[in-house]
Amino acid sequence: MRDLERPVPQPFVGRMGLAAADPLLRTDDVYIGQWYTRERDFVVISWAAPAADAFYGHGPGVDLIGDVQITRAFTSRGDDIVGYDDERRDLGGGATAFDRKVALAVPAPPTRRLPPPGPSGGHRTAVPPVPSDSSPRVRDRSGPADGPARRGPVVGSRPRQVATPDATVLRHKAALLRTLAAPRRTALRQVLATLQPRQHDLVKWDPAVPLVVQGHPGAGKTIVAVHRAAYLVHPERDGGPVDGQVLLLGPTDNYVKHTTRAVQDLVPEGGVIVRSLGEVFRKIIPELSTKSDVGDSQPETYQDFDRGLCTLVDSAAELVRRRGALEGTSTRTEAARIIYQELSAKAGFGPPDWVPYLRALPPWDVAVRSERLAPLVAYCGLASGKHRFESPGHVIVDEAQDVRPIEWRILRLLVRPDAGWTLVGDMNQRRSDHSSMSWQQSLEFLDLSADSHVEQYQSVFRSTTAIHRFAGQLLPRPERTGLTVQEEGSRPITWKVRSADLPTAVVTAGGKLARDHSGGTTAVISVEASSLRGAFASHGWRARAAGADEYSNGEVTVRVLAANDARGLEFDAVVVVEPSDFPKNLGRHGQLYTSLTRANRSLVVVHSKTLPDELRRAPAERLDQ
Repeated sequence: MRDLERPVPQPFVGRMGLAAADPLLRTDDVYIGQWYTRERDFVVISWAAPAADAFYGHGPGVDLIGDVQITRAFTSRGDDIVGYDDERRDLGGGATAFDRKVALAVPAPPTRRLPPPGPSGGHRTAVPPVPSDSSPRVRDRSGPADGPARRGPVVGSRPRQVATPDATVLRHKAALLRTLAAPRRTALRQVLATLQPRQHDLVKWDPAVPLVVQGHPGAGKTIVAVHRAAYLVHPERDGGPVDGQVLLLGPTDNYVKHTTRAVQDLVPEGGVIVRSLGEVFRKIIPELSTKSDVGDSQPETYQDFDRGLCTLVDSAAELVRRRGALEGTSTRTEAARIIYQELSAKAGFGPPDWVPYLRALPPWDVAVRSERLAPLVAYCGLASGKHRFESPGHVIVDEAQDVRPIEWRILRLLVRPDAGWTLVGDMNQRRSDHSSMSWQQSLEFLDLSADSHVEQYQSVFRSTTAIHRFAGQLLPRPERTGLTVQEEGSRPITWKVRSADLPTAVVTAGGKLARDHSGGTTAVISVEASSLRGAFASHGWRARAAGADEYSNGEVTVRVLAANDARGLEFDAVVVVEPSDFPKNLGRHGQLYTSLTRANRSLVVVHSKTLPDELRRAPAERLDQ
């Protein structure tokens, strides 16, 4: 009974009909859910259990419970199951376990005794019993009340080969396409019912083998990251939960808000910590406040993030430790300040190529408010030796292509040597010239270059074919390898306007898309968001709260985001503003490519300046003012 009393019940994920009853489960009809449960012939197995591989048609446990004739993927909305999709796994067309009719036994209600006579001598009439020979009702266990089970496409019963891209052989395609076409929510939800075979394989990848998932925008990398985090701490996975918590690390605070709901749906009892890289820095130095970024006018350089800077900090920490300067410190921030000031004061004794940089370091009070110096300040805190953090058992880094050398060094120091690692991202979306040039380089920064697996994942689920082809023009031709799942959809629109009319055009485009997708989400993305937020405000739109990026006109809502804040998010419709303003890094349009591919169904590009050459040739509907 303990297993039936989980604190957060979840809708079932799916159902399997077997060719014959499994001898251990003693049934040919099995449900997939969050936890194992059995009540007489009603059996639910966990999605994380090895036997659930049979439902996904892929994995080492695919044959554990015999031949699967048919699977059903449930579509849920909140706590309600609102639809399903059936898919035959065998080559037969006859009846399955889902077609069996089960008689519903209706017991006769107990008869009531007649009450004592009332003042008038009368009696109240007793409720007559149901006749014992009445015909029982029939309950159809094959599906919801609105009709019989639908038949999906017939596929082979043999497991798919690992090398087959998910987009070419989709499982439960109808349910998947309905899910993809449904309006986006502000928060990510779990998608266990429509997880594709290769995604499922990556979710269950051996945690002891470092894994890199390289994929196009909309490939479901975040889906893999979130579900993998939940799988690794699930008590019913093969081998049990990993030792220690799992840290799911994303690029921004918006990413944390976007993914936390899905994590909580999958792991209601905890075990997964979701953080942004900035939050990790603030855990080390609570006084860090990079939002203001006041007083530091220096642009980013490679030296801000180079591993050579770590060596200099370590030397400064050793000097102050020898003098006993850290012995009287009571906080990690105070110790970090002493090390930072030592680093700046001894600039003249540093390597020649570092002297100008060290001499230009701002005072400590400015450094703790500088975004570019946040990794340096955090590393000074670690170098003090005063950190006492519980080390996670596995680290999953999303948007890992943007992590820079000093940041990899910080993560390496915070994690015990035997911890597992999973990196997901897309090198074509790099937003910085100072991050790794390849996944091999990132693995070397973590001392994981040996015995690692790099997965080149080609399927694209989020953006329609038209949007993916448009944005893909920014990539070198050999790297336009994405295989889209959503074939339908209108072509993106490029709208050229006069410079003076740009703010009004952006508000107009954003408002129209928000009305067209009133049940979903719309975003306006540019290099910087403050001027566009002012444009929405001047046209009568109001922010949901002070400092919020959501603006409403009383009818619909639009999010107005800077490109950096849009990373890892998705929307039904997107307006990208002035593509030529987006910076290139090492010849790549990383930020622009990321912004264009946040769109699931509709994309509009508003510009007054000339489009980048690649987009001028891209397939789109073109409007001139």
